[in-house]
Amino acid sequence: MKNTPLALLGLLLKKPDLLNDCQLIAKFDEPFSEVAHNIVFCNIRELYYHSGKVPRRELIKLGKANQISSEFYQEMIRQTGFEEHLNEYVSEIYETLVKNKLQILSHEIGNCTQDEVNTANDYLDIVRNKLGEIDKNSQVIAGVALPEAVKEVLDKAVRLSEGDQQDYLKTGLNALDTLICGLTTKTMSIIGARPSVGKSALGLTLMSNLTRFNIPCGFLSVEMSESECAERIIQMRSGVSIYDFAKATGTATTDRFMIEADKLKQCKKTQIVRTTNRKLGNIRSIIRNMKNNNPALKVVFIDYLQKIQGSSKLDRRSQIDEVSATLTDIATDLDIHVCALAQLNRDGDEFPRMKNLKESGGIEQDAHYVFLIHRDLGEQAEGNYNQDCVLFVAKNRGGRTGKIDIKYNAQTTEFYDNGSEWGANNEL
Repeated sequence: MKNTPLALLGLLLKKPDLLNDCQLIAKFDEPFSEVAHNIVFCNIRELYYHSGKVPRRELIKLGKANQISSEFYQEMIRQTGFEEHLNEYVSEIYETLVKNKLQILSHEIGNCTQDEVNTANDYLDIVRNKLGEIDKNSQVIAGVALPEAVKEVLDKAVRLSEGDQQDYLKTGLNALDTLICGLTTKTMSIIGARPSVGKSALGLTLMSNLTRFNIPCGFLSVEMSESECAERIIQMRSGVSIYDFAKATGTATTDRFMIEADKLKQCKKTQIVRTTNRKLGNIRSIIRNMKNNNPALKVVFIDYLQKIQGSSKLDRRSQIDEVSATLTDIATDLDIHVCALAQLNRDGDEFPRMKNLKESGGIEQDAHYVFLIHRDLGEQAEGNYNQDCVLFVAKNRGGRTGKIDIKYNAQTTEFYDNGSEWGANNEL
């Protein structure tokens, strides 16, 4: 028989980063009805917030101090639930928790008629305070008070007036940075393109550029392997295709490739993760783990959005809406920018629009920026490896939209413009 509290605790022991999704119960001092459950929950939370992990030996030590046996942990592991049920576990515990608090309150009110010390108004105050406390703890928010929000806006305005654009993450494509100023954290963007046009290439180009500006980034792929992603980044930075090694191009050319490969190998600001588990819960865990690995992480690229699986009970369009909304929440919670690559419907060679986003709707609504790529694949077939292409900023919640002329190098799979010249001092 399933024991929901133990199933949740076992899951948190295995994946403590999921604590961030337990706000609904974590804001209460004692969310469980059993004392032992509350103690273990607090111990897991304390260890995770202190070190970013939960060593089992340390957890058992803390439990022993409160007379919790090792058998308790064995049962907890046996009951461990599945991540996709996390919200169900939290909701079930929350329901029981709030009803118990209301039951206690009802007993107090039931006895008030026999109380000759406290007045009816005293009891009304007790009810208001108790209900207010429950209501306050039941709120799941991720924001700041209005005065602090206004202060953030004014500070940002002052910095911009002084030429300080630290609030914007420069993409390295000068034409794009001129139009949108740069990417912002706590937002999500979409890079949309038809198959083979270059959505992965643009995502990797932007990540390569950002890390050269000392901005830590992550790339999460459900398609390409880590080595394929690394290969593309090395090609972009060296200007040398991997296929040049099969030609008599000379050591000077191949040396550039090897130098950039060595730099990327030592780069602490780049994280590349491949996964075959496309479930939304797993994607969320990987992103949180990236942030734990490098708290300075600012941008995460996801390749690509329509391949992520939402709740199995939903139809495909509703799943994509769920994925889009969750990625937006992750960006806010972790103070990062999430850039999700997305497939466009095949509509011949016509210029892409937001309506071409597959299973759109929620994607268009949630995204802060939408970037659409258009280039003529026929040029590449004819052997033209430096091609003209257009990047269409179809949505920019914070400002201007428009079309930008950029270039694409089909040999190194890099997008660039005439202003994207890297100096010798751009270190990883």
